[in-house]
Amino acid sequence: MKHRHVAFTLFLVLLTAGSIALAAPSKTSKVKLYKWVDKQGVTHYGSSIPPEYASQASEQINAQGQVLKTTEAQMTPEQAAAAQQAQVQAQQEADAAAARKAHDKVLLDTYTSTADMERDRDSKLSAIDAQINVLNGTVAALQNTLADLQGRANELSANNKPVPDNLQKQIEGTKQELISNQQQLLVQQQHKHDVTTQFSDDIARFKQLTSPQPAPGSGG
Repeated sequence: MKHRHVAFTLFLVLLTAGSIALAAPSKTSKVKLYKWVDKQGVTHYGSSIPPEYASQASEQINAQGQVLKTTEAQMTPEQAAAAQQAQVQAQQEADAAAARKAHDKVLLDTYTSTADMERDRDSKLSAIDAQINVLNGTVAALQNTLADLQGRANELSANNKPVPDNLQKQIEGTKQELISNQQQLLVQQQHKHDVTTQFSDDIARFKQLTSPQPAPGSGG
């Protein structure tokens, strides 16, 4: 019954539009009809869309019933936020894929075998280990110096003697230098870990990129 009502309504609207077109042929192209669906799911046709349905999906049709323009429904704030999030995620995935492709090219352009990669890894780790050894020696020396300076200050205090300003400055300066070198040591240790992990991942990826690919249609 609903379909008959909709069809009959469309017939009347198009008949009216056709009459207008026949009466004024020069204005045929200016006839605008709209199609929309109300809250009960009933389809309507008319020369304008009621304000309460302006945000819903609609179609603009001509006197022959052909769709000239389709207007999508306006998104709710939640839908707009979800669409924005999806767009951001899609861009992030595209950026990640581009970065992987660029990194793959670097691997293939830089190395000819996993043996080359292992030699490069060992060389880099050796250089980092050398810096770590130097920092370990510096930290140990500063700790000894600080212990000596602190011991002298403690001895003076135990004998009820004031600690000279220059000795106190030496203690504070040594403490700051010790902290700085300890931080550098942590940075180098983390750097060694990162380099080891990166080479491990790169070697595995290089093997994938250079391994023979099965011929199309070949069995597993």
